[in-house]
Amino acid sequence: MTNTGMPRNYGGGSLGPDQKSLEELKKPPTFMRKQRYLFDNTLAKGAKAMIGWLLAAAAIASIPFTIALQLISQGTHDNILSNETGAKGVLRVLDDAWQSFYAVLGKGGFKTDTWDARLFTIFVTIFSLVIASTLFAFITATVNKRIAELKKGKGPVYESGHTTILGWGPQIFPILQQLEVANANKPSTALIISLVEREKMDDEIKLRVGELKNTKVITRNGDPASPRVLAQSSINNARSVIVLGNKGPSAATTAVLSVLSNLGMTSKVSIVADVNDAATAEALYKSTGGSVLAVRSEELIARVTAHAIRQPGLAAVYLDLLDFEGDEIYFANVPAAIGKTFGDVITGLGESSAIGIRHSDGTVNITPPVETIILDGDQIIAIAKDDDKILWAGDSSDLSDIKALSQVGDRSNATPDKILIIGWSPMAKQVVLELGNFGVPGSTALVFAQTSKVTADELKGLETTNLTVTAKGTTGDIDELIEVINSQEFNHIVIFGYRGKTITPAESDALTLLTMLEVNHVKNLPGSKVAKARVIAEIQDSNNVELARVVVVDDLVVSDRLGSLMMAQLSETPGLYHVFEELFGPAGTFLSSKPIQSYVPLNVETTFATLVAAGRSRGEVVIGYRQPEASDPTNPTVGIRVNPAKSTVLTPTEGTYAIVIGPLE
Repeated sequence: MTNTGMPRNYGGGSLGPDQKSLEELKKPPTFMRKQRYLFDNTLAKGAKAMIGWLLAAAAIASIPFTIALQLISQGTHDNILSNETGAKGVLRVLDDAWQSFYAVLGKGGFKTDTWDARLFTIFVTIFSLVIASTLFAFITATVNKRIAELKKGKGPVYESGHTTILGWGPQIFPILQQLEVANANKPSTALIISLVEREKMDDEIKLRVGELKNTKVITRNGDPASPRVLAQSSINNARSVIVLGNKGPSAATTAVLSVLSNLGMTSKVSIVADVNDAATAEALYKSTGGSVLAVRSEELIARVTAHAIRQPGLAAVYLDLLDFEGDEIYFANVPAAIGKTFGDVITGLGESSAIGIRHSDGTVNITPPVETIILDGDQIIAIAKDDDKILWAGDSSDLSDIKALSQVGDRSNATPDKILIIGWSPMAKQVVLELGNFGVPGSTALVFAQTSKVTADELKGLETTNLTVTAKGTTGDIDELIEVINSQEFNHIVIFGYRGKTITPAESDALTLLTMLEVNHVKNLPGSKVAKARVIAEIQDSNNVELARVVVVDDLVVSDRLGSLMMAQLSETPGLYHVFEELFGPAGTFLSSKPIQSYVPLNVETTFATLVAAGRSRGEVVIGYRQPEASDPTNPTVGIRVNPAKSTVLTPTEGTYAIVIGPLE
């Protein structure tokens, strides 16, 4: 090939053909493109839509004959057809239109006893045959092809104010369920773009989620990382974009860059991406000026799992705070709180639980010192059933002298933990390190994993100051499992699926469920050494939760649900990002469940306001409590009260825990 001497344009200058077509796709749709989009959507509905278009075409074709009947003489008119009703004026026109329409459909005809009527009938018959044959040929050849394309999920989308979800996986279903709740007051649309076939997506959504009343779901088959696919999917008009991380950080990053290539770096569309790599997540957030909110779902799941091991009921509390049902985290302006301390606000809100302050500059402070003054422009961060429930209830000076029975938790006398970990995954390593950093000194953990799925290198680097870790391999034999479970008096048994290995999430969950059955069997044997051990299991797919509840389990960590709930929350309220970072982050503020006798006396009737005031004296925010007599081992959420009214009366007993947010003791 000869060089023409023309310089190549690698950066600026005019747009190439691909870029030009991309720019065209990003333009607002024309009137005809919108009509084509509506037409395609009706065709995708199947036979009913085809019949509708046939009737419409017949109605249009009958218009010329109706007009002709009005223009010919009365005598000729009567020769062609008779007006049996004797109608005149508009009613006669309607009768003529009906008979013309019926004749075009081939189901009716005109009188044929005179030559003028016969001639008119011949024209109608010919016209009917031409229209019908042409229409049926068009419908048969073109519409069937178009329906096949639409069933595959091809074609543009013209929506606005919708949520775009890029990728496919178990997280889809909890996200759709949460969007349905969030859209209760204002119905909206969710658009899913993935490489999965459209029919498969639609079938799984129908099976797992059911019919949605407030959320219209549109599925499209295409590459989520293709700028062209996103350009013809109304990405510019989306309210928010959720990028799933099933294919790894690199795939999620590519999809995010594809979104940004369409939206630009200054777009106000919320982009929430599941990126399970800390360096990548930080780079995306900083390089986009906070436009991309990176959720590290595996780190979140690991931290929740570690907290569930250390303290009962916390997994259920995390789920309650993250979903759109029940109580949520809101920002609210509370004029009556200006000039007062955060300690006053903790007890001064009647139907909500203050947990922090969002300052006028946008910075967030969860559980600040109680003497912190609320300034003009500050917002209260609170847990409430709705933002209109965050109201000042009045002066609470009568609670100012209440002190907790124990001002500082004593961990020096705490009994070291003996933990058995069955199964393994990269996330499990984070759990072990979390336990080691914040566990009781002298604790031990035994990792029991299949050697065919876990290498020795994966079990390195687990030693911490407070936790000694040993490992024992297995071939997966059930007798080996029973032997190790009953080898010593473990007080915690943690079951992990082999996440990220060569098996699918469904296969991993099946192995986890089988292990849960065996653990439960050994626990119930006479003289079992693990009869009192707490069992915590991770289920990757929320579709298997009901199966897991068949077995007695103290805490169930549902992986896909946790990450999905956080992404759904951030897609609706991006401002919660910094709240979640501090609340679920590696240091600083923690959600804990602590024995209630550290705050108020046992077996003495008290109010939740008193419990909150006692927690305030320790620099903590009490957001609820868990009562043992109401607990249900098959459902860890039973017995937990998050954000009860301050006037709620309770009588704490042995085994009652206060649920608090504050520093870890």
